[in-house]
Amino acid sequence: MSANKFEYDNLNPEELWVKLCKGDIEALTALFNNNFDSLYSYGYRIVSNTDLVRDSIQEVFYNLWKYRNNLNQPDSVEAYLFISLRRQLLRKKKNIKRREDVDKKYFSEEFDVLLSYQVWQEALDLEEDIKEDLKEAIANLTPRQREVIYLKYFEGLSTRELAEILQIRAQSIYNLVHDALENLRIFLDE
Repeated sequence: MSANKFEYDNLNPEELWVKLCKGDIEALTALFNNNFDSLYSYGYRIVSNTDLVRDSIQEVFYNLWKYRNNLNQPDSVEAYLFISLRRQLLRKKKNIKRREDVDKKYFSEEFDVLLSYQVWQEALDLEEDIKEDLKEAIANLTPRQREVIYLKYFEGLSTRELAEILQIRAQSIYNLVHDALENLRIFLDE
């Protein structure tokens, strides 16, 4: 491993973005490597097609490189990447299904977190004997609530980043998270 590789490992996404905009291909590679798993995981929840998700991630990074001279510094590089992937996948989904009306509302209805219930169990620190209760509780969340819980707790995104990705106000994010957690608590307490 070269010293150059170590240099990129120690840079935060915003620093890598600046280098990318200046034409540094290694910065693009580092951004790709550092974010691929999270982007793939999120993308697969939008469109459960491995090839389509991988191709879309490649296109997001290809476009970053292609338009690097015109890019502005985003508030959050991670949120920018999630937004770009989401848009790319929704565009492709629209073309594949040949639907004219694939929009945020449709996506919201279609979004379904495909996490194994064991992952939810571990994240919520639950005992094995309430696994079935957990499955039912998660099934009772709205698709939008599942999406916001996934992005907040499994991807670690901030409320500001969630609001940017989902194109809703921060207060709406707080409400969604609160309602989702409250619904889980109520259902699991029964």
